[in-house]
Amino acid sequence: MKPKHYFFLGIGGIGNSALAQYFLQQGSQVAGYDRVQSLVTKKLEAQDIDVVYEFDSKALPDFVDRQTTTIVCTAAIKKDQPWYRYFIEQGFTIEKRAKVLAQIANAQICVAVAGTHGKTTTLALLTHIFKTAQWPFTAFVGGILEGYKTNYIHTGNRYVLVEADEFDRSFLQLQPSFAAITSLDPDHLDIYDSPKAFQEAFETFAAQVTEVTVLGPEVALKGLRIGEAYQVKNTKLEGVGYGADFYLNSEDALPVEVAVIGPHNLKNALMAAALAHEIGIPSQAIQEALASFQGIQRRMHVIEWQPELFLVDDYAHHPTEIQAVYDTLQERYPKMEKTVVFQPHLYSRTKDFFEDFAKVLALFDRVFVLPIYPAREEPIEGVTAEALLDRVEHADKALILKKQISPMMSQLAKGVVALLGAGDIGNVAAELKQISI
Repeated sequence: MKPKHYFFLGIGGIGNSALAQYFLQQGSQVAGYDRVQSLVTKKLEAQDIDVVYEFDSKALPDFVDRQTTTIVCTAAIKKDQPWYRYFIEQGFTIEKRAKVLAQIANAQICVAVAGTHGKTTTLALLTHIFKTAQWPFTAFVGGILEGYKTNYIHTGNRYVLVEADEFDRSFLQLQPSFAAITSLDPDHLDIYDSPKAFQEAFETFAAQVTEVTVLGPEVALKGLRIGEAYQVKNTKLEGVGYGADFYLNSEDALPVEVAVIGPHNLKNALMAAALAHEIGIPSQAIQEALASFQGIQRRMHVIEWQPELFLVDDYAHHPTEIQAVYDTLQERYPKMEKTVVFQPHLYSRTKDFFEDFAKVLALFDRVFVLPIYPAREEPIEGVTAEALLDRVEHADKALILKKQISPMMSQLAKGVVALLGAGDIGNVAAELKQISI
């Protein structure tokens, strides 16, 4: 039997790129397509993974054939996409990324992190705890860990750590032994008919967990809840993070230093510690990992762009997440002027949360909004960045383009500028970070 190989549509995506590295490590031949070259695709190419950036069937590597090669696609790839149409016409097997990931995870001890907010940070912290404890695991993280410069880490096959993505109900394909559910704010209402349907999907996911589920403080499901079985007390700002006492289902305090900023990330750290504790990882490894965590790209990543001028890069694309960024900046930089540059992500999400976005953006001292990043969607009539900005009750607001961000930064002498969104605003942030060095 010929070996199995893989071609990824959207190989530069954070999920597909981790899978590509996994299969490469397993001995398969791997290649893929993406629209543009990025830091992620450059890293894949450096590992001898062929990446094509336009439709040309002659550019396919020789190993790609319908008998031995599975095509893996992201949810963003539409059926009219040229490569997708080509592989269908040629009789290739096409699988969604979520199904392929579930097949890997369910074959081992699956540890999954679900929830509207905090999945990536919680899983990244848990991954670092596993690595510090030197336990055998494979992790597929939804962000690039600063300390490892990758979203894929493999030390063994006993545990598989994954993000349980609620989009398209993908997480229902997982059969976790252990799980965390961070929060249940309704999202992806283009997929779910109602907030009730969103809640019901999480109830189904929770019922599939066979051992232990750790819950965020407001998650109304069955499990061990943060704030009850697991608590944080005596919190104080300390260095680049917090000092605190964690109570891990015990009356005895575990003193910790946590290298994250923001109350929401402190909660994520407690959830990661709780999940690690339930799995059986020693407290000493949890302590060491929380103190040595170096963060994740595009998750409350703060740099001093110039003296007294700070740049914050964050993936926040939901009103609750923007609120968490604002609260963090108020805690860390209470006297500094705060500017937000927000790139709305998806027409449907913008439509569903028009008023909530407007309210939270108005908290900042200056508000800039970019055009909506459509991702997989077609425009919706009346749903525009202009319409969102009109709802923001603020005297200092404007609609700008990405190319205007750098000149705007250059005109500022001090303050904090938060670049927020799940689209390509992260590319601007990456460029600005290079300028600041």
